[in-house]
Amino acid sequence: MTPRRTMPVMRTPERTAPESVDEGRGPSVSRRLRWALLAALGFVIVPSVYAVAVLTPLGQRVEDAALGGVRESDLFGSDTALNVISVPVILLLVVVIAAVAFARRRLAVGLGAGFVVLASAATSTLLKRIAERPEIAQSTTPNSFPSGHATIALAALFAVLMVTPRRFRPLVLLVGAVYAVFVANQTVVYGWHRVSDIIGACAVALFWLGLVRAVGPQVDRGARGDRDGRRGPRRAVTVVLLVAVAAALAVGVVALLVGTLGDGEHGAMLLAGRLASSASVLAVITAVWLADGMHHVPPTTSADAPPVRI
Repeated sequence: MTPRRTMPVMRTPERTAPESVDEGRGPSVSRRLRWALLAALGFVIVPSVYAVAVLTPLGQRVEDAALGGVRESDLFGSDTALNVISVPVILLLVVVIAAVAFARRRLAVGLGAGFVVLASAATSTLLKRIAERPEIAQSTTPNSFPSGHATIALAALFAVLMVTPRRFRPLVLLVGAVYAVFVANQTVVYGWHRVSDIIGACAVALFWLGLVRAVGPQVDRGARGDRDGRRGPRRAVTVVLLVAVAAALAVGVVALLVGTLGDGEHGAMLLAGRLASSASVLAVITAVWLADGMHHVPPTTSADAPPVRI
């Protein structure tokens, strides 16, 4: 007796749901572990940068050389970007974040996002008060580590991203990144902060975001319509972030070499400091973008796609 031939079961891609939210959204490392690693990185960076840049004569001399290049002609025409950051604005931002999260039925996520902002701001303020800047390199300037303005600018961006639908995050991230970079540049150009202050601020915001995303409520749930959106904008944002970080680092290194070999040319040192600050901000934002899986482009699933054999 000839056995019957059975046809393979066919299933179309649009009906195939991922078994988990993270499937198809980035590296195989689990979501919570990715964020825990970023939190650990931020936790290590803060004391490391402080020890190298603030507690050593060489670190103080290099950073003070950049401060010596500040001139009145270098100042931006407006300091509105810095004046926006204040206690009332921070509290208003937390309320707005919670309201958006409540409207999306993600109140727990909104509370976590608000906690990122408040905890980052409090940590930055506490560190600035307890950290000391010893006078070991003929420097009498007070301690400014870390930058509170840069901390809040980054923490606010990260918090807003938490309550923003995935398909809108590319636009939100670009706008927030431009603002954060501008704030970091403005504090350096005004002579308010050094490069290490900006790096420390980045690490503080990264630590609290990573901690909340690692142990807090799940931000993205497919059942609630967290669609990734079009692939083009996500690809473009990934490329822009990577190119911007590389360009800032490359030009910053050149400016540092010019300033060092040119007998401490203050203008070049200030430019190197500004670019190093910008690169630090962009690097942290890029790390968050990649950890969120937004760079990953899953295969297109449409009604016209060929069936998948299972």
